[in-house]
Amino acid sequence: MGSENSALIALSELKNLEAERRAREEAERRAREEAERRAREEEERRRREEEERKRREEEERKRREQAEREAKEREERLRLQEAEARARAEQEARLREEQMRLDAQVKMAQKKARPKWPYAVIGLLAVGLGVGGYIAKKKSDEAAEQARLAEEERKRQQAALEEQRAAIEALRKEMAELDKERQKLEAEQAALREKLAAAESEEERQKLLAEQAALDEKIKKNRRRRSSAKKKSAAAEKSVEAPPVRKGRKDKLSVDGDLDDPLSGL
Repeated sequence: MGSENSALIALSELKNLEAERRAREEAERRAREEAERRAREEEERRRREEEERKRREEEERKRREQAEREAKEREERLRLQEAEARARAEQEARLREEQMRLDAQVKMAQKKARPKWPYAVIGLLAVGLGVGGYIAKKKSDEAAEQARLAEEERKRQQAALEEQRAAIEALRKEMAELDKERQKLEAEQAALREKLAAAESEEERQKLLAEQAALDEKIKKNRRRRSSAKKKSAAAEKSVEAPPVRKGRKDKLSVDGDLDDPLSGL
């Protein structure tokens, strides 16, 4: 009776030990799974943060470029306005001086004999002033047209540059996807080699060899695509250059002819 009780107790202890072992193994398994899950979540979080950082940097770069373009456009408009204003002011000042000089000559002539020729000179002066004003307006319009054409060319080059950058970004994404695919295929290839090593029958081995051949073909195709994308990306990055910004002329506008001589343009 006593030996039976001892056997039962020993059996119970063995069952308890086995249960504890299984519980411990289950806890360890769950801990490993939890650690792997956390590692995956951490990797995903880092990837999202990196993508978000790149997106913010790209947006900030575009905002800076837009602000620089707008500042240059404002500077160009102000420069043209200032040049036109200076040209008009200089022209008006010369015209006033010339008018004052002619008025003084007319008054002196009137004091002497009041001849008829000063009136003809005044008429010719009016015609000369009109021609001078037309020439100044024409020069101003030509400068504004040149500035407009330069701005259109700059915008066209900037649009082409943005398209090239977008193409480069697309190629980079394609290369990243191809790298992921390559890693996956290499992992499948390694697993397939292990299966081949453990194959027990010729039929199974031939089947695995067929799978390996198909997998090798996928890997070769992936390498060709990656090589092509890499070459395209390198060529695109080499060709990307910032569109040149054409600087406007800094010299002030002038009117053809000598405004000191009101009849020089006739």
